Amino acid sequence: MIGQRLTMVAHVERNQATGKDAWNMPAIDFAPHAQVPCFAYSKSSADVVDGKKSVTAQNLRMMFALGIDVREGDQVAKITDRSGSTILIPGPLRIEGAVEYKHNHQEAALVRVA
Repeated sequence: MIGQRLTMVAHVERNQATGKDAWNMPAIDFAPHAQVPCFAYSKSSADVVDGKKSVTAQNLRMMFALGIDVREGDQVAKITDRSGSTILIPGPLRIEGAVEYKHNHQEAALVRVA
């Protein structure tokens, strides 16, 4: 039933680096991990005004099938249509927080990486 809803493809990357960088921080080296059928949507959005600055904050979420190996800290390079020819949501987007298990799918919160 959930398969009909998954009309997009997320290009998921995972940090493959081990060790520390020159500043003794965890090394980062994202490499392609999987192409996951998904459906991404904006749960809510709000305009934030701070003096002369104005931005729109979106609560972006992604749903995908049970059993898919996607976890907190993974990164989504882009989200495309099923054929992969049209970029629907440009990345990179980071999976924020734990992946939530629903009764027939999984969901994850996405945050834009600056």
